[in-house]
Amino acid sequence: MSKKRKEPRKKDRDWQKLLSRAFIVVILLACVIGFSLSFSFFSIFKKAEAGDIVTVDYTLYYEEGYPIVSSDAYVVQDAYEQGIPVAYTSSLQLQAGSLQSDNLIPVSVYQYYLGNTEYALLDLEVDAMSSDVIDMHTNDVKQIDLEFAPTLTYNISAEDFDSVEGMNFSEIAVGMLMFPDLSGNFNESVNATKIIRPSVIIAKTNDSVTLRYGYALAEIKVTDIN
Repeated sequence: MSKKRKEPRKKDRDWQKLLSRAFIVVILLACVIGFSLSFSFFSIFKKAEAGDIVTVDYTLYYEEGYPIVSSDAYVVQDAYEQGIPVAYTSSLQLQAGSLQSDNLIPVSVYQYYLGNTEYALLDLEVDAMSSDVIDMHTNDVKQIDLEFAPTLTYNISAEDFDSVEGMNFSEIAVGMLMFPDLSGNFNESVNATKIIRPSVIIAKTNDSVTLRYGYALAEIKVTDIN
């Protein structure tokens, strides 16, 4: 008389199904991770070409060591510790090789003295970054000399300064950082919006003051290329 074949118990069958499913999940995860690593590995060889949309972290310096606005948290923290009122902002998207159509490009920032506000980037600055980002790779860092910076100045009379800046003209001195609104000085498209352009007093007489709103250095780090 032949013996009946012993069937696996239900508990054993459940464990087999669970292990099979776990094995499939592990294989799928390995494929996804492998693809992601491969994509990340090859992306470091991709360089920005004209027309690409490139995301950069950036810092604009009035002069080297004196940051005005930055999307780099480490730069902002270090500046705060030195007493420099740098503004913290988001990364910037550039179209490689493109030129700006507006004179002012507003960016949202947080600055502890002003709170949440908008700063003005100049078309010359963004154009320089858009041009120099060509041929950069992901994680590349570049410093860009903005040679036009010393020429970007304007004068304010003592009378206008008191009314526009809300400060006593007699209390200001060369080297002070001011926060004038430049929105009405360039293009009519932004007249309705207050856009701050931090500027440094470079000269003062009894009747007027000269401010420089040009920044000498831009530093960019590529974080993404599309």
